[in-house]
Amino acid sequence: MVIPMDPPSWPRILPALGDPALFSSQWPTTPYRSVGSAKSLEALLTWDNIDRIINDRTIQAPAFRMVQDNQLISQDFLCRPEEATSLGLTGLMDPARMVSALAGGATLVLQGLNRFWPPLGDLCRRLSSEIGHPVFANAYLTPSAARGFGAHRDPYHAWLAQAEGSKNWRLWAPDADHATDQPTLEVTLEKGDVLWIPRGWWHSGASIDTPSLHLTLTVWATKTEDVLRVILASLSDSAAMKRELPPNALAGDESAIAEVATAVTEIFQLMSALDISELAGRLIGARRQRFAPLPVPPVAEVLGERQSRSFHVHPEGILHWTADPEGAIIGTADALVMVPPEYVAPCERLLAGAGATIRRDELAEFDQGLLENLIQARLLCTASHEVPPTP
Repeated sequence: MVIPMDPPSWPRILPALGDPALFSSQWPTTPYRSVGSAKSLEALLTWDNIDRIINDRTIQAPAFRMVQDNQLISQDFLCRPEEATSLGLTGLMDPARMVSALAGGATLVLQGLNRFWPPLGDLCRRLSSEIGHPVFANAYLTPSAARGFGAHRDPYHAWLAQAEGSKNWRLWAPDADHATDQPTLEVTLEKGDVLWIPRGWWHSGASIDTPSLHLTLTVWATKTEDVLRVILASLSDSAAMKRELPPNALAGDESAIAEVATAVTEIFQLMSALDISELAGRLIGARRQRFAPLPVPPVAEVLGERQSRSFHVHPEGILHWTADPEGAIIGTADALVMVPPEYVAPCERLLAGAGATIRRDELAEFDQGLLENLIQARLLCTASHEVPPTP
């Protein structure tokens, strides 16, 4: 059962990336460009933000890399020497060397930027909640008239949102030869534009007469092969799966074919006896672990130094909700909350307003045990809160 919440008090992210109807039942299989729809996201990543990230964050590989004309720049050049760090750490970015490479035309890639830039962390959590699959963010900073990567294709779907400057993109269908065929699509992204690149499409980008900064919001979608992994895990303890093939079973083609046919029949029989509900539960559990957890409470509160007087509501942290006459179970990235039947409806109302602020005294009549569990799961969070953009 999907939680029947009222629309969140925050605007949704998906409309800023294109027509939400395109994602109602399947992933779009052809690229599209959305003109100006992401202008509302501009404040999430600016030139000033990049300066803060480079100078005020201690960035460690593989959270960054640099590439020029499809050639990766050596991390040995980009990183501070181990002996120059207080704890002998390796892979720490040297901002001066990075800026030098940037001035020479190299592209800077900040990988998993949602993990250490809070506004993007919030964006990815909210977008992940809307599409039901984890999303992570990379940033690409390319000097003017430069190219980082050559034509390539990725195993993920992705949105490219132009944050600063402009960039030319050429795309080829998955079955095309990018070396000889004309591009299937050629577009120029201006600030605020979005390009959707489906999984497997060849693509190549180059800046024009201005530096380019764009975000890539990548979808880590659950695939049929993930279902197969769950099936194999369910069958791993079966005695039949541990049956050994007889001596010389694979010594000849005929005997090998016969043994494989026998094994396939046994596997099909085992699969037909599996509990589909249990498999679905295993898949849900494995999927939850891929999502970023919600922010933890302030340290001063955990240590008893102070107690917050209000909570921020984070329904985007709900990754799964099941309900029956005996109550409901709410699943987040790292917690399960059991909801008694008489509190299912009040809990839905409580969690309906994404980003809403609720005072503790307003919850005096709420079941305090359930309230504590919601706090432990951080669906009610007292952490400092980034104000979201308004698409």
